[in-house]
Amino acid sequence: MKKITTRLIQQFVGLLLAFTIMIAFFFGILFAKQTEDMHQEEMTHRSELISETLSGYFQSNTHQGQGNANGEGNGMGGYGAFLRFLNQIAGEDVWVVDTEMNAIISYHHENSGNQTSPPAEAKNLVNTTFKTKKMQVAKQRRLFQLQELTIATPIMTNGTVRGIVLMHSKVDAIHENQFAGYVILLFSLLGSVIVATILAWRLSKRFVKPIESMRAYTNKLANEDYSETLSIQTKDELQELGDQLTLLSQRLAEAKSARDRKEQSEKDFLSQISHELRTPVMVIKSSLEAINDGYIDANEEKDYLAQLLKESTSLERLVNDLLELSRLQSTEFQLQKEPVNPLDCINDAVRSYRIALKEKNQEIILVNRLTEPKMIDGDYMRITQVIKILLDNANRYSPEHSIIKIVISNKTSAVDISLSNKLTEPINDTTHLFDSFHRQQQNYATGTGLGLAIARQVILRHQGQIAAEADQNQFMIKIQLPSL
Repeated sequence: MKKITTRLIQQFVGLLLAFTIMIAFFFGILFAKQTEDMHQEEMTHRSELISETLSGYFQSNTHQGQGNANGEGNGMGGYGAFLRFLNQIAGEDVWVVDTEMNAIISYHHENSGNQTSPPAEAKNLVNTTFKTKKMQVAKQRRLFQLQELTIATPIMTNGTVRGIVLMHSKVDAIHENQFAGYVILLFSLLGSVIVATILAWRLSKRFVKPIESMRAYTNKLANEDYSETLSIQTKDELQELGDQLTLLSQRLAEAKSARDRKEQSEKDFLSQISHELRTPVMVIKSSLEAINDGYIDANEEKDYLAQLLKESTSLERLVNDLLELSRLQSTEFQLQKEPVNPLDCINDAVRSYRIALKEKNQEIILVNRLTEPKMIDGDYMRITQVIKILLDNANRYSPEHSIIKIVISNKTSAVDISLSNKLTEPINDTTHLFDSFHRQQQNYATGTGLGLAIARQVILRHQGQIAAEADQNQFMIKIQLPSL
């Protein structure tokens, strides 16, 4: 698998090479065009200078004969030597011709044999110049490259064309200059590519460094190592991703801790269930064995049967509470919610426990602080069940001749229910009161230890809150339920 650094360098260098080729291509076209234009401009300027000079000469010698005008004398006062000199230093051929392509001005007679003839294809260019009385330019190209350049400039005297200055260049020097420019450009671009590749390597390493850090960090997360935090200070999307990974690490650490607690809680729960079930089962088994083996007489058998009935009742209650708690903890279990008056639930629960409270001479005081009837969206039977559980605990753990106080009040968006009572023994820690199988030591033999756990699940399923407070011998349970 390719590393990101290698891919970045390859793509960057490839892109740079593509730009280099495009730059070289467009530079070649523009450089050639610029060179050709400059060469044409230079030839045009020299041709115009020669034309203006010869125009003055023809105007001052209009009285001379045609033979002399055709340059058959001494080279037109040195103009032939001037043309030859121009030809030598510029590398271009220069002629002064008439419409028949005959030379009007020639080199000195001793060098006239060295003068070349005008190109035949320039005849049409010369004729056009005579007709239009304007400069004409002809270019010959091969594969978009200029090979020959011909310029014809009229020599004007009093509005009449007296001759044509014909300049012809094979532009070899232009190609040599272009090639030299291409070589310089090639070396410059190669140097730039090398330097850019080195910079790309360093930049890619710097860019990939935080990604490498995140890769190593995710490996630690995969191995459930949440002890470290990821710090990336790039001030861009990579830093945001690093912060999200750190947040993910915290959430995973919390989830792992919750999972461990849940596993331990499940182990403890199973251990507690087996302990709770073992006691009544052992009592029932030992009693049945004693009856079956005939170790007891008829009078004792009645007591044993009563004990068996009591233990089976406790066992049935424990199993029912376990099933109830399991149903409430299941997300698939749905409550039958409807508009419910919580005051009705309290009154029903109080009526159910009047006899049990009367046996211990306990009194219930109900304080209604509702200014008007308040309704909640809840399950009537489940809310009543919670109040019964609280009354059962208050009855069991309160001393005789004590008062159990229930207060119902309301806030803007909630109904508050509190139940307070005195305790026979103080409660030092209320944090585990709502855990399964948690019971006070003085009444360990009674109850299943699942009542408050069931009550908490019911309140939570109603999106409410339940809490316990203890102050010396005074105990209070507070419930808050959202109102309609």
